Amino acid sequence: MKYIFSVLILILFVNASKIDTETSNKKRKENEITDRIRLSFRGGNPKMLASCLNNEIELVIDSEKIDFQKISSEQAEQIFKSFFQRNPPLSFQYVYQGASTTDLKYSVGNYRSRNKDFLVYILVKKDIHNKFVIDTIQFRES
Repeated sequence: MKYIFSVLILILFVNASKIDTETSNKKRKENEITDRIRLSFRGGNPKMLASCLNNEIELVIDSEKIDFQKISSEQAEQIFKSFFQRNPPLSFQYVYQGASTTDLKYSVGNYRSRNKDFLVYILVKKDIHNKFVIDTIQFRES
């Protein structure tokens, strides 16, 4: 009887550890994209930011009158390159992050440049490969 009880405890412990590991891996993958986005803004790195994009995204930069409902990630990268050249980064930090489902995350960040400050709204969702990517990004001068 002691043996059966010990085996059951061991099985419960192993399963609980497995669930914790799966949850940790999922959380790490979710945080990976937000970290890459933050680093790309802090470094003014359009290539890194573009690597976080869905194939097509919505892109709005109100101060430059850019408003695309659908634009390819390649075109967006060129726009980001120009944006970062005109507005070199001083800092970027998230002010709010949330989620409406397990597949949809949103963030608001402050991007400070030498010239202007922007609120950046970012909508991240899972793509067809179950990978988190930016679906919408908007820059609003603050």
